[in-house]
Amino acid sequence: MVEPALGTMNEQGVIRKPDWTIDPEKMRAIADEDIENAKKKLDEIAKTPKGEVHLQTLKDFEEVLGSGGDHLGYFIFIKHISSNKAQRDMADDIEKDVRKFINEIWGRKDLFEVFAELEPMMESLEPEDKMLLDHTLKEFRHRGAALDDDKRKEFLEVANNISVLESEFARVLNEITTTIPFTAEQLEGVPSPVYENLEKDGDNYLCPLDYPVYLPIVNYAKNPETRKKMMIISYQKGGKENSERLSDILALRERQAKLLGYSNFAEYVISRKMAKTPQRVIDFMNDLRKRLTPLSEKETQKLKKLKAKELNKSPEDVTIELWDIFYYHEMLMKMKYAVDQNEIKEYFPAHLVIQGVLDVYQKVLNLEFIEAEEPNTWHEDVREFKVIDKTNGHTLGVLYLDLYPRDGKFKHYAVWGFMDRRVRDGKVYLPMCSMVSNYEKPTKDKPSLLTHSDVETFFHEFGHLMHMICNQTKYARFGLDGVLPDFIETPSMMFENWAWKEEVLSNLSGHYKDTKKKLPSDLLRRMIDAKLLDIGTFQLRQVAYSLIDMVYHTEGADDTSAVFRKIFSEITGYYMPDKVKMDAGFGHFANSGYTAGYYSYLWSKAYAEDIFTKFEENGYMDTKTGTEYRQKILAPGGSRNPDELVKSFLGREMNNDAFMKSLGLDNN
Repeated sequence: MVEPALGTMNEQGVIRKPDWTIDPEKMRAIADEDIENAKKKLDEIAKTPKGEVHLQTLKDFEEVLGSGGDHLGYFIFIKHISSNKAQRDMADDIEKDVRKFINEIWGRKDLFEVFAELEPMMESLEPEDKMLLDHTLKEFRHRGAALDDDKRKEFLEVANNISVLESEFARVLNEITTTIPFTAEQLEGVPSPVYENLEKDGDNYLCPLDYPVYLPIVNYAKNPETRKKMMIISYQKGGKENSERLSDILALRERQAKLLGYSNFAEYVISRKMAKTPQRVIDFMNDLRKRLTPLSEKETQKLKKLKAKELNKSPEDVTIELWDIFYYHEMLMKMKYAVDQNEIKEYFPAHLVIQGVLDVYQKVLNLEFIEAEEPNTWHEDVREFKVIDKTNGHTLGVLYLDLYPRDGKFKHYAVWGFMDRRVRDGKVYLPMCSMVSNYEKPTKDKPSLLTHSDVETFFHEFGHLMHMICNQTKYARFGLDGVLPDFIETPSMMFENWAWKEEVLSNLSGHYKDTKKKLPSDLLRRMIDAKLLDIGTFQLRQVAYSLIDMVYHTEGADDTSAVFRKIFSEITGYYMPDKVKMDAGFGHFANSGYTAGYYSYLWSKAYAEDIFTKFEENGYMDTKTGTEYRQKILAPGGSRNPDELVKSFLGREMNNDAFMKSLGLDNN
């Protein structure tokens, strides 16, 4: 067996050292060997005689799964971040094999029967061991191991087909290199730094679909045809092929659910989440829809007045199209609050924002981030940090920041935890994770500049990093992927609140030409005052996406694009043209971690806003409260029920009051 690459090891823990330059063929050889060795160990566990199954047997099984991350975890991550296409292609192949192997493990009746012997002793176990056994038995049952042989084999075949389709769906989106030609005249209104350094074809600037270019065009281009073209082509990412893949995925997921006796896939998967039933999710979303719709309608009328004035028409004679929303939202922001996001971003150069956010997290969570002088990274833009617990000086883990777009890289914003924390034979193997983002790239003349929305997103994604790094559980099972999907966004959303605090924004701002020049206090206050501008319209979109997801996973959809367009238009009131295939580029729908789970964003936000009330009471920079939050919410990872964690931290049951207030609504 190839031993895991180790960096440093002491009494505080083991920091593993991935080889980011590894040859693709070596990746293949190591992956094959790791899988083969794991199979042999699992076969031995499966042969454990009756009456000789102990807690240690379960721990040995967990270690086989957990140690797989030493290589396979970062190999799969390479698919999303490597600049080497051969590496990405090999990582994609390995991911498919790993997912197939994992499906096979959880479908093994012999292993399930071994651990079922431990079920009678569950109540006698320590809490984390009890949770491990409970999760293990539920996972086997959830993955078909308890079915009769014919159904079990069919379930496994279906699961493997789903894994391949999901992997292909993501790969297609990562590899997109589409550009749209626009002249400077067509880009009128868009800040010239957005496009002036792009490749050109004659008089046309070749505009990619990456967010640093896409967002300014749909926000500021005066020509509606430019905005429309940019948005429609972006909403066609993935194309017919991904729409067909999604339809196939939905049908296969439905078959999985039926094999296990559930009426639909949403019922099957939500049964193990906080929400428990699809109906509870649907009721939650319909309640929000009812509350937000009148608000959104009023907001739309204001946008119509702006458009009518610009076109010198009556408001009754104009329609707000999809590609108008952000443009007139920005116009209203300027007119009502004198807030210009292009002016604001000049005060948020990336290097100041990064340091400012690090300072907040260090202060609040009582941590220290030490940047590597000789980082072990996959690209020159990537930064590496070691995280120290200031309460005892122990190293908690390693995080990376990969912030700027490049070809072949994941196109959105996310955090990957590619090596989980686990304890084995007295050694603590420390977690490793990375933020993968697509902020505006710096140029030779100007640093990367972030909008305030970018700043908020940075706080959000960094919250995921902290959830991973601050984990103190014994088992890899309870790392970031082990947190219940409808709670996983809570810690990151909770920290978005710091992006709206005047003191915080002042500290992390500084004009890129003179960093001593802070964001003017009057502009800062106006920006904060404008926080709820068009909140109904924007949150109603989230409701729409959540209910589309529920329809997909309760009723199915042969034509996923048509269903998407129909429900989106019904809920938001905005027409979506027939050529749009937004489903084909909507990664969450084909992501196994978010299956029937897009509702998690709003569900988690309800918890996040309530948790933040304790920081509002004690001071949002209060280290004592932050340390308690780290210990009670972050450290347990997925090893405890989220409702128990929240009650422990707040000293009471969770309620929706703060959540409704954050949406500009009354909770009655």
